[in-house]
Amino acid sequence: MREPMKVLLSAGMIQGGLSGVGRYVVELANRMRKFDTLELSLAGFDADRHLFPDFEDAHWISIPESAQSGARNVLWHQVKLPGLLKCGDFNLLHIPSYRRIVARSPIPQIVTIHDCAPFRLRDKYGALRGVFGRQISPWLARRCEAVVAVSHFTKQDLVDFYKLPSKRIEVIHNGLSHDMYHPHAPQDLESFRETHKLEHPYFIFVSRLEHPGKNHVRLIEAYEGFRETCETKIQLVLGGAPWHGVDVIHQRVADSPFVEDIILPGFMEETELPLWYAGAQALVFPSLIEGFGLPVVEALACGVRVASSDRGSLPEVGGDAAIYFDPESVPAITAVLHQIVSETEAEARSRLEKGLQHAASFDWDKAAMATCQSYLNTLKMGDHSE
Repeated sequence: MREPMKVLLSAGMIQGGLSGVGRYVVELANRMRKFDTLELSLAGFDADRHLFPDFEDAHWISIPESAQSGARNVLWHQVKLPGLLKCGDFNLLHIPSYRRIVARSPIPQIVTIHDCAPFRLRDKYGALRGVFGRQISPWLARRCEAVVAVSHFTKQDLVDFYKLPSKRIEVIHNGLSHDMYHPHAPQDLESFRETHKLEHPYFIFVSRLEHPGKNHVRLIEAYEGFRETCETKIQLVLGGAPWHGVDVIHQRVADSPFVEDIILPGFMEETELPLWYAGAQALVFPSLIEGFGLPVVEALACGVRVASSDRGSLPEVGGDAAIYFDPESVPAITAVLHQIVSETEAEARSRLEKGLQHAASFDWDKAAMATCQSYLNTLKMGDHSE
């Protein structure tokens, strides 16, 4: 019987599981840990260890707390990690973020790249991170044996911007936990609304509070235009942890004539997130660039209509189940809000059914199995090259 592959996955950039990359690592790691063909180990911060309950000491490498900051974290991956790999008994290294690719890995390396935002949104990052993302990261990625992209859109960006050969990039879509993201019973939603004092219908946008990339300001402006011309009182929920540019978003909310109806609940625990979705009139997702866009399929799986930006991977992820709009046009966003509330019951039901069918194709178990197969293919390529 063939020995299990010994793979080290870096979890040193998951930010407590609050980010999209964090969700990706947590979901895949906890599933792949149970595979017989794979002996998976993690390198991460001890503060995040509770997110991985099945990983015992023998399969956990502690990253020192002093490496928490961005620059020091990158430095740890470049300087300390290669030495640990030399001393260990690993066959493959998996880095789930382009900023942590190891320049001189002593073992084969596979990287997951979620988006090419530094090329698409030049003002998303500061000058140093922009240079790293546009100049150093492509060079690092070309040193990897294989690359995983979370969408076909990201794969094409990697071909165009990183100049990677298409054949070296495999698309593995992010997944869903269908035991968590599904339609909920009316009594559960009623109890949830009472707990959170949600007395009125609401639109929801779930994302980090990040400006300008997530496009909160235009959504707020569009919501104001909607409220000025709609008799129905529908609130706006902006859920998510604070990030770069959050002060701009907070100030725009404070300046809104509808400030009392714009709700900022902060980071939403995953245990409650499906209820936030299921209780909404619709998810409105105006992001300017997404490598995948998990909230779109999460909301669809919860039986909620989705109005989405037509940029990046979002049309690929939402398929024909979502309504699309130009995220740089405030009138276009306002119009789609009106479209949602004006749909007939039959139209809304048809859209919900289509969304449930579409969301069923995304699954974390399927993504974990595909990722494990990608490990095997990468190692086979290395054996062949020798």
